[in-house]
Amino acid sequence: MAEKNRDFRQDFRIVYFGSPDFAVPPLLALLAAGYDVPLAVTQPDRPKGRRHEPTPTPVRLAAEQAGIKVIAAADANRPEVVAELADLKPDLLVVAAFGQYMREELVRTARLGAINIHGSLLPAYRGAAPIQQALLDGLPETGVTIMYIAPKLDAGDMLAQRKIPIEPEDNTGTLRQKLSQIGAELLLETLERLRAGNVTATPQDETLATYAGKLTAAMERLDWRQPAADLHNLVRALTPDASAYCLYKEAGRAEPLRLKIWRTEPAANDAGGAPPGQVIGCDKEGLLVAAGQGVLKLLTVQPAGKNQMNAAAWWRGRRDLQQAGLIFE
Repeated sequence: MAEKNRDFRQDFRIVYFGSPDFAVPPLLALLAAGYDVPLAVTQPDRPKGRRHEPTPTPVRLAAEQAGIKVIAAADANRPEVVAELADLKPDLLVVAAFGQYMREELVRTARLGAINIHGSLLPAYRGAAPIQQALLDGLPETGVTIMYIAPKLDAGDMLAQRKIPIEPEDNTGTLRQKLSQIGAELLLETLERLRAGNVTATPQDETLATYAGKLTAAMERLDWRQPAADLHNLVRALTPDASAYCLYKEAGRAEPLRLKIWRTEPAANDAGGAPPGQVIGCDKEGLLVAAGQGVLKLLTVQPAGKNQMNAAAWWRGRRDLQQAGLIFE
């Protein structure tokens, strides 16, 4: 009788591939649902912090806490990794932000192949930074796609999608967290449909495919000649993994100082013909700066060597800059 009542999830073996925070909720959802997840594969420990101490990925920490064996592989396609997976005879490989190309030999170790949780509405924003690019482009909505792993990057047939709105206050950190939770829910629903045999694999329209490459350090400096809306979207896309910044000069200093910008909003104010980068006012919420089109309000900033702070408070304490008529570079 006990064998008859055995949940099918206990007999459905999944090997999980993932690395960053985005990949943790789907793993935990699989475990909470009772799936057999004997192994997690992740990126190797990376130097982190001021001391550059080797730090395990969030997926490794979550898996080890759950008592799951972990392989931290610089290349998951190595023969010994493929052989270990083949010995496990998994039904499916589940991938979320793993960060490595998976060859066909690795994918074929699972009876049903491999599916991936991708943070965009494919075929839009294939690639490494779909969440950041959606913010950078000022989209009103984005979503999650679950698709089969294919030889071409993020080009596999789609099994499920779900949309969510992008809120005005969202940045990469908040949106990534939302999409990760949605991805976890959609994964469980997709697995149920796979088991029942009622899932349809939909090919992607290649004519609609776009790509989202990683944001680079060269993009972090604000170009005040750009519209305020574009500058705001850049700040949102960079936060919290990196930060936008601008430069300003201080009397008596040869080198300009860097001011990190963590939170902004486009302002309703008119720049009144002020040149891009000029501070044109301050209210209790923030600092008003003229842009190439419109005005950007700086809400949270971080001066060099200090903690994040309210931009208006920073400005009120800088009478020297107020008197000089500051123009950010």
